[in-house]
Amino acid sequence: MSTSIVKVEDKKVAKGFFKIFGGVADVVRLWIGSITPDLSGSKDTDILISKMNECLHPKGGEVSARKNTISLGKLYFSLSETGKIKFLQILVEKFNTNQKEIYSKIKEYQQNHNTELNHKFEQALTKTLESPRSKILKQFISLPDGLKVIVDMRSDILKLQSKYKELNPLEQELKSILSTWVDVDLLDLQQITWDSPASLLEKLIKYEAVHKISSWNDLKNRLDSDRLCFAFFHYKIPNEPLIFVEVALTNGITSSIQHLLDETIPSNDPDSINTAVFYSISNTQIGLSGINLGNFLIKRVVEKLTTEFKNIKTYATLSPIPGFIKWLIENLANVSDKLNIKPSFCTEIIESIKQLQIHNEYLKQCLLKLCAYYLLKVNNNNGYAYDPVAHFHLSNGASIKRLNWLADISEKGIKQSAGIMVNYLYELPKIDSNHENYMINKIVARSKEVSALLKR
Repeated sequence: MSTSIVKVEDKKVAKGFFKIFGGVADVVRLWIGSITPDLSGSKDTDILISKMNECLHPKGGEVSARKNTISLGKLYFSLSETGKIKFLQILVEKFNTNQKEIYSKIKEYQQNHNTELNHKFEQALTKTLESPRSKILKQFISLPDGLKVIVDMRSDILKLQSKYKELNPLEQELKSILSTWVDVDLLDLQQITWDSPASLLEKLIKYEAVHKISSWNDLKNRLDSDRLCFAFFHYKIPNEPLIFVEVALTNGITSSIQHLLDETIPSNDPDSINTAVFYSISNTQIGLSGINLGNFLIKRVVEKLTTEFKNIKTYATLSPIPGFIKWLIENLANVSDKLNIKPSFCTEIIESIKQLQIHNEYLKQCLLKLCAYYLLKVNNNNGYAYDPVAHFHLSNGASIKRLNWLADISEKGIKQSAGIMVNYLYELPKIDSNHENYMINKIVARSKEVSALLKR
C-alpha cells in the first residue's frame, strides 16, 4: 500500500501509555526491544504469540495484567505497516474461537434436559463463543487511553480490509466492543465556541469534512453569535470530539452555502431568527465508522435549541448530494430512457459539469429533474436511498424539502452534484412517522415542490 497507516495520533496514544504508567516504562521498552518493526525476525512471531498469551494468562495479579496490556499496545503502535498487518493476522489466525469446543458445548446442551443444568451449559457456551483475541482487546478498555487504542486499531483495519479479507472477523469484534463503549448515554454534548481551547479549535479545522475551513477568520465566523457548533465527547477520550455539527441560526431556510459562510455578511438579528440550519456534520474517527452517532447528535442538539431558543420553529439542513454526478455518469443510458432526455444531451450535461460550465436554463431544469429522480427513486440493494447523506437524514425522520440550484459553486460542489444542494426538513411532530415509513415501507417523505420536479 502506498499510504502508511502509521500516524502521528498513533504515536501520541502510545506515548500516553508511558506518561500514565511511567513506573513500567523500562519494562515495556525491554519487552519491545527484542522484536523488529516489520516482525521479520526469525523468532518475532513466536515471541509475539507468547506475549499475547501472557495477556490472556498473566503470571501475577492485576498490575501484571495491566503491564502486559500496555506492552502489547505500545508494541502495536511501534510497528511498521508490514508489522501491523502481521500483528493483526496473528490475532485472527492464532486467537480465534475453538470450533471443536463450541460443537462439544452445543452437543452437551442439546443432550441435557435439566433446566438448571442447561442454564450452566448456556453460560459455558457463551464463554466459549468469545474468542481469545476479543478478551485481549477488551483489556485495553481498562486503560485510560485504551478506548482510543481500539478506535485507532479498527481504523487501521478498515483501511486494510479490501486487501486483507481475513481481518473482517477482527474488525467486527472491534466494532462490537466500540458499540458497547460508545453508547449515546456515555457521551457528553458540549458546545464549542471561539473561547474553547486552541487545541480543540485546531481539531475542528482538521476534521471538518463537508465544507473545508479555510482560515482562522473562517472558523471564527462559524462560531459567531448566530453560528453554533456542538460535539459529542467520551469521558475516556476527553480531548477529542467524536463527531460535531455546525448550525446556522437564520431567518428562513438557507439555500446557498456561499451566503451562509460569507464572512462579510453581518450576524443575524436575534429577534429575526426563526430557523436552525444544520449545514455540516463531521465524524472525526474513522474507527467509529458504522456506529451511528449522527442521528443522536442532531436529536440532542434540536432538544437543546428548542429549550434555549423559543422563537426557532423550523429545523432543516443544507446538505450536499455527494453521489449524484458519479451515479449519473454511470447510468446515462438508463436515465435518459426513463426521463425522456436525449442521450446526447446527457453527455453534454456531463461535459458541462467537467468544465464547470453549468450556467444554462435548460441545463438547470434537466439537472434538477435528474437530481430529484436520484434522491426519490434510486435505491441501494436494501431498497433505501442510494445517496448516503439522503439515507442518513431520511432514516432520522426528515423529509426532502427543496433542491437548491447553484447552492455550492465550489469546484468540489459542482463536480459531485452540479452545485445542487438539498434541504432536509425536520418537522418535530412528523419525525417518528417519517422514520417508520422510510425504514419499514421504504417511502421517502418529500414536499410537493420536489415531487413536481419529476414532471417537468
